[in-house]
Amino acid sequence: MADLHNPARVGPYIPEVFLSARTPDPGAAHGRWPFIGREAQKARLRSAWDDPACRGVVIYGDAGVGKSRLAERLWEELVADGFRGGRTVASAAAATIPLGAVAHLLPPGLGLSDPPAAFRAAAKSFETGGRGRFVLLVDDLHHLDPASVLLVTQLLAAGAVFLVATVPSGHAAADAVRALNHGDRMHRIDLTTLRPEETEAVLSSALGNSVERRSSLELHRASKGNLLFLRELVLGALERGTLACHGELWRMSDRPTGTRWLTELIEDRLATIDAAGRRALQLLALAEPLSVHDLTAHVPLVTVAELEAADLIHVHLDGRRTNVTLAHPLYGQVISALLPVVARRDLLRGLLESLEAREPRRQEDTLRMASWQLMATGTADPELILLAARLARHGHDYARVLTFLEALPDAHRSVDSWILEGESLHQLGRLGEAETVLSHAHALARTDEERLIVTVERTRNLLWGSGRSEKAVQTHHEGRAGIRDPGLRAALDINRAAIHVVRGQPHVGLRLLQEAENVTDDRVRSYGIRMKVLGLGFTGRTAEAIVLGHAAYEEHARAGRREAVQHPSMSLSDLSLAYAAAGDLESARRIAESGHANAVEAGAVQPAAWLAWGLGRIHWLAGRVADSRRWYAEAFAVAHQQNLSVLLRLTASGLTASAALMGDTETAESVHADFDSYPDFPLLAGEDSLGRAWLLAAKGDLVAGRKVLLQAAARARAAQHSSSEMLLLTEVARIGGARQVCERLTTLAASCDGNFAGARAGLVSAMAARDAEGLLKATDRLHAIGAHLLAAEAAAEAAGILRGDGLPRAATAAEARVSRFTRTCQGAVTPMLAFTSAPLPLTRRESEIALLAASRLSSKEIAVRLTLSVRTVDNHLRQVFTKLGITSRRELVGALRRNE
Repeated sequence: MADLHNPARVGPYIPEVFLSARTPDPGAAHGRWPFIGREAQKARLRSAWDDPACRGVVIYGDAGVGKSRLAERLWEELVADGFRGGRTVASAAAATIPLGAVAHLLPPGLGLSDPPAAFRAAAKSFETGGRGRFVLLVDDLHHLDPASVLLVTQLLAAGAVFLVATVPSGHAAADAVRALNHGDRMHRIDLTTLRPEETEAVLSSALGNSVERRSSLELHRASKGNLLFLRELVLGALERGTLACHGELWRMSDRPTGTRWLTELIEDRLATIDAAGRRALQLLALAEPLSVHDLTAHVPLVTVAELEAADLIHVHLDGRRTNVTLAHPLYGQVISALLPVVARRDLLRGLLESLEAREPRRQEDTLRMASWQLMATGTADPELILLAARLARHGHDYARVLTFLEALPDAHRSVDSWILEGESLHQLGRLGEAETVLSHAHALARTDEERLIVTVERTRNLLWGSGRSEKAVQTHHEGRAGIRDPGLRAALDINRAAIHVVRGQPHVGLRLLQEAENVTDDRVRSYGIRMKVLGLGFTGRTAEAIVLGHAAYEEHARAGRREAVQHPSMSLSDLSLAYAAAGDLESARRIAESGHANAVEAGAVQPAAWLAWGLGRIHWLAGRVADSRRWYAEAFAVAHQQNLSVLLRLTASGLTASAALMGDTETAESVHADFDSYPDFPLLAGEDSLGRAWLLAAKGDLVAGRKVLLQAAARARAAQHSSSEMLLLTEVARIGGARQVCERLTTLAASCDGNFAGARAGLVSAMAARDAEGLLKATDRLHAIGAHLLAAEAAAEAAGILRGDGLPRAATAAEARVSRFTRTCQGAVTPMLAFTSAPLPLTRRESEIALLAASRLSSKEIAVRLTLSVRTVDNHLRQVFTKLGITSRRELVGALRRNE
């Protein structure tokens, strides 16, 4: 569509609400951070102010959690509302001076030789002339001097002052606090650290753009939700370049470390600790968590008690073991950085001796022993290393697997260890290295069981990593030729079935997967069931896919407790796709978000990338284009970083489409520019064309957009991906091709289950027949599914038909539904919505010609593009001008803007 902000050039119309939200500003992070969130606490503060019986509120919390900002927020709002107010920061220095904290609020020359007279004069300073109470903000209330306490107490008793105060945790018993904060007329609010989702919201607001979920979680863990620490960590990362904006998304490239100021702050906090305490903290910095038994083998128990009382460590139960950890992750970073290498090795040797003195009881003990041996001496027992590598793989810690295996002597390498290394390389995105290592393992394999596992891992790396499906087929056949056991050859058919499901023969794949649940090998069985869920969903058998998908997740989780398999969240990706295809978008979103959170928490990067892409797709189907754009951007960035080339086309297409629907064709074109360089992966055949089609539509070329979508739908049909074909045919109808696709979509809906199939067919049939009643029925069905943008478009189409039929009341009612549904669509602009509010509705052909004319195309150019005569184009334009109440092309851009 035309750029309606600047008629001098052709480009995107960007709704103003998105103009600032899409421009990252790293410089803004150095200023004062925006105040967002804390909605429950803000509501409680406002409620306290509105309560005539309440005299004030006191906000408690640890240093850095945002007490002062919250108090300031209320004070600023009340002063902005016209109330008189004053503020002060109490301090230990001012506490020695009578009325020192509030001196700047009192009349000059006030003396205390006559206390009653002085207090009466002081009280006059807080009078408001009947305009409500004076709002007094006191930061660090516990430092308030006795005279100020007495004055404020009298003012509170008289109802002249409303107190807003802050108190650090641990100072509730201070004299000033006890004197002022008692009784039910003073409200107490305890402010805790930020939750993970609040941290992400703060970061996105401060940095001016979305933050990758993994990076947000890392910053949250490092700061423990403390706003002060969070800000210093962000500033430190920006200074070092480890936090950077990649297109649409901020990402961390290394673990977060703070500024020099933050380091000095922590060093000052630790400076008063004695030698025994410092040794305890050093041990924890290197090896937390430590059991109390292990820690007290090196320091006295009284030292542990003193450190806990000082809130430098936390002691907590973990099953039957009592563990000790540092009170804050940043303490470990600072302490560890100050340790010399020799001292570090001596401490680790001491820990090893105490751990070896008792037999390891837990799996993590084995991991830690191997790690400590390597750090302390550079070598370790080979059997211990291999066991630790397997345990690390079980915990999806692939980087640690490689660290252990690199230390394993060649004489102790086995086929199993090479498979372990190859799989870990695959999970870390080092796909070429993975193929080299797994090929080596294949050459060394001596048993059919080894050949089976190597073949499955190699083909998965080739197929799902780099998208080399032909090479995956060749590798499968080579591997199968070397296996003689009939049962294992049958198990390997799971591999062949997966290739069929992905490459475009899901029906063939499903036949081969009939016995997938009966395969004995955990890894192969889990993979086979996952592929069966995908195949069922692709072919429109969504009810079966959902039932099997739940069973697959439970099986995957059980297998993960027995054997090292891919993280179970990958099964949730498949399940969410099935729910989306069935038309239960809310369940699809919940499952995908849960899976993504679990994958990020576990460090399972590839499942997290697929789930991020799935969330982008789910939000697209729901019409929440800004959310869709955010998740597609995350998946796109992670796919690049992890070399997941199979995801690049799908994520780039989704990001292009969502940006186009937000009117941001500049970003859409930028993302799409490299599209053809990404490998073509047949998963969800044809859906990778959505971006190009909607980019063309956003620029006004609906004919070319329909052509792209029809070709994509043909690809989906050839690949037997019915769910994708239905989606693509519906998109054709949305940009003017309902009659072209109505019959095929009706046929598909008859062979597919789930609410979405019938709702799409009903929508397109009603559009093709210009059936207003049918469109309103489709609106209800789509709204129930959660497809709000499609519902709004159906209602808009119905409104246009009803108004043209001389039914203005019914048309107005339909337009009201459009307005209601589009509230959740985050500024989406589509051709079907563009002319809803026109005094007289435009026909689809008139809308198409109007959009092209607004893009500065001449009548001749439009005629060539739409295969019409120039006279026909001009006649349509005259009708457009009449209906929109304009007289020239120059006014057309403004008319489009008003209607958008």
